[in-house]
Amino acid sequence: MDESQFRIEYSWEDLKPVRPLVVTLIATQLAGCLIGFWLHRYSTFAANLWAGGALATFPGFLLGLLIQLRISTAAISDNKVMVRRIGLIALLLTLLVFVFPLEKF
Repeated sequence: MDESQFRIEYSWEDLKPVRPLVVTLIATQLAGCLIGFWLHRYSTFAANLWAGGALATFPGFLLGLLIQLRISTAAISDNKVMVRRIGLIALLLTLLVFVFPLEKF
């Protein structure tokens, strides 16, 4: 895939080469949402779901990266801009939980 350094929008078809990574990331986010709802640390439903999903995002990326490496290492090197961008966004979402005031949410 010919990627631009400035393009941030990807379709489901664009993500096809790294689909195991993306599916693992989404699955861990959903699991994190459920755990956040179950732990109920914050006062609102939405804050608990968001915090759980956001905290699970970067670990989900790392797990997805390991799975993708086992399935197809070439897909990562062929789509390194996309993989790097997904990883940076995952890290940002996870770090936002620690600085975003969810008690007032």
